[in-house]
Amino acid sequence: HLYDGQEVADRGDVIVVTLGYRVGTLGFLSTGDSEIPGNFGLWDQQAAIAWVHRNIRSFGGDPDNITIFGESAGGASVSFQTLTPHNKGLIKRAISQSGVALCPWGINHNPRRLAEEIALKVHCPTDETMAACLKMTDPALLTLAGSLSIASSPDNPVVNNLALS
Repeated sequence: HLYDGQEVADRGDVIVVTLGYRVGTLGFLSTGDSEIPGNFGLWDQQAAIAWVHRNIRSFGGDPDNITIFGESAGGASVSFQTLTPHNKGLIKRAISQSGVALCPWGINHNPRRLAEEIALKVHCPTDETMAACLKMTDPALLTLAGSLSIASSPDNPVVNNLALS
């Protein structure tokens, strides 16, 4: 319950909403092209932000007074969420603690290489059939492959595939 929000809700006149999103390989794996564009974790977050905006009034909240907050990788996610036009009008404030979108560790600079490393770990080819093979691979195996020692992290978004415009 590290991020349950109880302390913040008890001390302030706020409603705390926490969300879950895909992380690791399932959240951020990308081939660097349209085959597996990546950033699924960021899209999950954006969908949650839109849901909160649509529904927060039912919980006594104000849809025009939404603050998003994240720490470390979550801080980088907050930063990315403020950059995308898909959240225009949905967020009033953002708090990014110990991480922003352009932190060196926050961006996957070579998504294809990481995808190839994961493909090899799950016995997929690294040719033009790689994406199709990865899509058919057991998600548990993909998750495990992404958590093993690799050159980059599968938790890092791909900036050139992030819908910023």
